[in-house]
Amino acid sequence: MMVSPLPLIGTLRRSWLERLLDVVRELGTIGDIDQTLRRITEATVEFLEFGAAAINVVEPDGEVVVRAVAGPPDIGQLLGRSSSLPHWQDLLDAAEPWGSLRFYSHQQDRELIGRIATWTADAPPAAVSAVRPGSWHLEDSLFAPLYGPDGTLLGVLSVDQPASGELPNGEQRTVLELFANQAAVAITETRARDHAEARRWEAEHRWQVTFERSPIGAAIVSPDGELLQVNDSLVDMLGYPREQLLKHRLSQLTHPEDIEVGTALFQDLLDGVRDSYESQKRLVHADGHLVFGLIHVGVIRNAAGGIQSIVVQINDVTQRKQAEDRLAHRAMHDPLTELPNRTLLEELLASSLAGGRPTGVLYCDLDRFKIVNDSLGHEAGDELLLVLSHRLRDALPAGVSLGRVGGDEFVVLAPGEDDPRRLHALAQRLTEVLEQPLVVRGHLHIASLSIGITVGGPGHDHPDEVLREADLALLRAKRRGRARIEMYDPTQDKPVTVHELELEHSLRSALAADRGLVPYFQPIIRLDDDETVGYEALVRWQHPEQGLLDPEDFLPMAEQTGLIVPLGWWMLAACCRAATDPRLTGGSARWLAVNASGSQLGRGQLVPEIRRGLAASGLTPDQLHLEITESALVEASPAALKEVHEVAELGVRIALDDFGTGYSSLSLLRDLPVSTVKIDRSFVAPIAVDRSARAIVRSLIGLCQELGIKTVAEGIETQEQLTSVRTLGCCHGQGYLLGRPLPLQ
Repeated sequence: MMVSPLPLIGTLRRSWLERLLDVVRELGTIGDIDQTLRRITEATVEFLEFGAAAINVVEPDGEVVVRAVAGPPDIGQLLGRSSSLPHWQDLLDAAEPWGSLRFYSHQQDRELIGRIATWTADAPPAAVSAVRPGSWHLEDSLFAPLYGPDGTLLGVLSVDQPASGELPNGEQRTVLELFANQAAVAITETRARDHAEARRWEAEHRWQVTFERSPIGAAIVSPDGELLQVNDSLVDMLGYPREQLLKHRLSQLTHPEDIEVGTALFQDLLDGVRDSYESQKRLVHADGHLVFGLIHVGVIRNAAGGIQSIVVQINDVTQRKQAEDRLAHRAMHDPLTELPNRTLLEELLASSLAGGRPTGVLYCDLDRFKIVNDSLGHEAGDELLLVLSHRLRDALPAGVSLGRVGGDEFVVLAPGEDDPRRLHALAQRLTEVLEQPLVVRGHLHIASLSIGITVGGPGHDHPDEVLREADLALLRAKRRGRARIEMYDPTQDKPVTVHELELEHSLRSALAADRGLVPYFQPIIRLDDDETVGYEALVRWQHPEQGLLDPEDFLPMAEQTGLIVPLGWWMLAACCRAATDPRLTGGSARWLAVNASGSQLGRGQLVPEIRRGLAASGLTPDQLHLEITESALVEASPAALKEVHEVAELGVRIALDDFGTGYSSLSLLRDLPVSTVKIDRSFVAPIAVDRSARAIVRSLIGLCQELGIKTVAEGIETQEQLTSVRTLGCCHGQGYLLGRPLPLQ
């Protein structure tokens, strides 16, 4: 037991000090709490010459129980007696403070003293009933509260009837405080030991129960991998009877190709380099099928650092692995036709370009597909695309890939092929398979293809460039009457000026180097109190030669070249990081609106990119608003619309941007999880003078209020416009009058 330091005892007589030190040393050698408390009460009676002493301890259930007594023989009747903790607290509060002691006079309310466990003996000769100054009355009481390190009341040391018949002097009080402190330390240390022992037992018991009943397969293995003990889950997982399983080493249950997985890590564990590791390997079930296991191996070491036991936990992740494979397949394949999608085709093409291998590219478009959709419906259109994909795939030779990149657009990759004549012959073969009508829901459909051809090679830096060339050749084929095959011709298909090509190259370089692109943030104001509640992120480009470029200077080119997609992902990541910057948040939870291009939808990348941005920045999903234009959503594919729903399910808010400039499609408000509608500036600009514009905005705001959708008025530049939208009940406003877009720095 830890011995408490002595208080100031300079006033004590030397003989007292020597005797006191003997008692304190003795207390330091006692380990049992009951013996310690009993010795303290005995020392209080013997050393301080009190007639009786008792230590009352606050038990875990809140009762105060007499744990130790000293004095006349019949005082033992107090042991085990209990009182209510609130009664003791009331008594101590009512008593007169003597330093840390509490003196309760016979003149005070006897009802309080009667509520606790007490003992009364016959009055000794020194005890007097007549009161004289400095004398001890038979009904006087002195208490020394026992407090823990946190100030909690642990108990009370109570004394009675000093042999002198006088009130305790300063020496007696000082030593009584010391004994009380020693009792408090003993109680605190004992409870700490008991708590630690209980936790140790609980941990061991919990570990054993966890091992036996864990839904995860578990085993204790020897250093050579022999299974010494296994739980029921591992028996069920691998299908062997327990007795047979215990005759195996873990390596004997492992797929031959995975035996070496983790071998070096296991040796590190045996050598003391590490205490645990994880690996994945395939295990062989008793019936022969494979079980994908996520394996955690940990060592329990003894006090000397040696191995006490090795615990292996095997989590059956077969279903998860299969789900991941399915998800990976879906991310890279078109959900309707199961063909590679644009992402996978670009990866295949990029691999060929990186290896210096030429690749022929055929960009195919089904002519007059819209007629089928409009006349027979989208389901019939899907059926037509499915039949078409089967025919095209069957017509291609081995090693040639077919993918679907859009509604009715397919791309063929012919690795290693750069001969225009052979590529033209391949395209001709595809057109010939459509000479026979396609049967769609009992209707014969005569289909034809327009095909653009190019060859990707050393002159191309990115797959987008190759696909764009083939797409340009396709456009020329369609302009010349459809059902045609055209080779890319840079003299005819050059779509842009030299300046635009240089701008495209510069933007591609800026994205690759993460240099020059800067997010600007325009405040969005709550109109009822002018509080900044969020920002819209707008990209600017610090061009190395042309200076700062506004979005209209380069976004159209980005849309045309496909760079809008990587630019959109860059903005999403950059803005998520910036959204937690105090310069932007101002110390409050403001949201950030990031624009998403229609080109970013339907690729299977939107949800993973948002998850990645949120995880990297710590931004909460509800602080991110994704702005998508009305026209992009109207033209979006079913896969893209599903992706929008998945984004909303993450908790990210969906904002419908530029509403009113496209189709004013009310079905979007009905069918999509839209939380905000942004009223286009073309309606806000004339609102103060144009009754029609005002009426349209009023109706839109009213509709959104009925649907529980917030509204943001864009392009507020005058006080009259601000007053008008505020009067009409618009929730938020944005525009140069309220704040210009600015970078963080």
